[in-house]
Amino acid sequence: RLNVEEDTLILFASDNGPWLYEGLSGGVGLLTGRFAGYWSTGKGSTWEGGIRSPSFAYWKGTIAPQSRTSEVVSSLDVLPTLSSIAGAPVPTDRPMDGKDMSDILFHPNGKSKHDFLFIYNETGITAARHGPYKAHWYTAPGLGGYQNQSVWYPRYPLLFDVEKDPSETTPLCTPGTLPSNPIHKDAMERLIKAYAFEKATFVFGKIIPEPDAPWEGPGEYGLCCDRSKNCNCVNNNNHDNHDNHDNHDN
Repeated sequence: RLNVEEDTLILFASDNGPWLYEGLSGGVGLLTGRFAGYWSTGKGSTWEGGIRSPSFAYWKGTIAPQSRTSEVVSSLDVLPTLSSIAGAPVPTDRPMDGKDMSDILFHPNGKSKHDFLFIYNETGITAARHGPYKAHWYTAPGLGGYQNQSVWYPRYPLLFDVEKDPSETTPLCTPGTLPSNPIHKDAMERLIKAYAFEKATFVFGKIIPEPDAPWEGPGEYGLCCDRSKNCNCVNNNNHDNHDNHDNHDN
C-alpha cells in the first residue's frame, strides 16, 4: 500500500564457506578444490569452497526477476554500491577496496569493475580473480585441516578457469610454469603484473578497537558468546562444547 517494496533494495549473502570440520552445515557442493588433494577446502581456505558464496538482490520494478550473473563481486562492494544508489559520496581520505556494482544489479549485461580481485589471509595475498580466471599463489587447508599441506607458488601461480571448472580440478598449466595456450598465458602475465603492483602498493590498515564496556576488560572479554545472557566461554579444546551456557533462552 505504501509502495515500500518498490523503493527497497534487499541484499542477501551467505557467510563464506561451510565449516567442514564441524560437520554442522552443508558441504561445498561443486566447489571441492579437487586439485588440493585434501578434504578441508571450505571455510578458512581460499579454494572456491572457502570464498565463493551464494547471494541475491531483490528490488521490485528495478532488478529483472530471475536474472543471474557470473561477474565477480565482493561483500566489499556493498558500501560503495549503496552509497551510489543513495547519492552519498564515499570517503575520499582513504582507498576503497570495494567497487560500485550497480551496473551488475540493474543491467542484464553489467560488468564487474574488479579487473583484479585479490584475496588475502594472514600470510598476505593468496589468490586473485581476473574475469573467469582464478590464480593461487598460496594454497592451504581450511579450518580443521593440517597446515603442513600448504603450498606456495612464488613464480607462476596455479591457474584455473573457475567458470568452466568451479571444482578447481585441472590447472590450465603445469604447476610452476606458464600456460602453453596463448590466451591463458596472457591472462597469467596480466595476473603476475597486477600481483606485483598490489604487493608494492597495498597498505594494511590499523584496526582501532572499540572502547571497553563497563563489564569488559582484560580477562573478561566474551569473544564466543553474549555475556548478557550469562554464558561462560570455556576453552576446553572440545569443539563439540565450545560454549558453556547457563541460560539457553534466546
